[in-house]
Amino acid sequence: MERSVRALSNHHVIWDGNSFGLTPTLTAEAAKSLSEWGDALPALVAALSDPDRFVAAHVLLTQLSGVEHGTFPLWNGLAVELRADGTTVIHPEQRFELARRWERWMKASPHPKTLPPEQ
Repeated sequence: MERSVRALSNHHVIWDGNSFGLTPTLTAEAAKSLSEWGDALPALVAALSDPDRFVAAHVLLTQLSGVEHGTFPLWNGLAVELRADGTTVIHPEQRFELARRWERWMKASPHPKTLPPEQ
């Protein structure tokens, strides 16, 4: 599992958008295999600190945890800019607040239905 988390990359997430909101799709086999492991949550929370893995970790955490979340204008608190030329821009400084929110979610018992709000 740890090796699969280390193999994650933000490039493994493809974003699409429509009138209903943003939709991420995981493309890497490593990311897909993680979606079956509930014990991956702590390793994924740790991966949020890495600017090259935080998007994939956030998407997987959202999917594995089952938290309720919005899809527009933010996808579960993540700002995603879809450009007309097909590129996606996600600023890495978001990872710090996402990490704080996921850490608070992990410590809560029972886990909240949504991520705690920004502080």
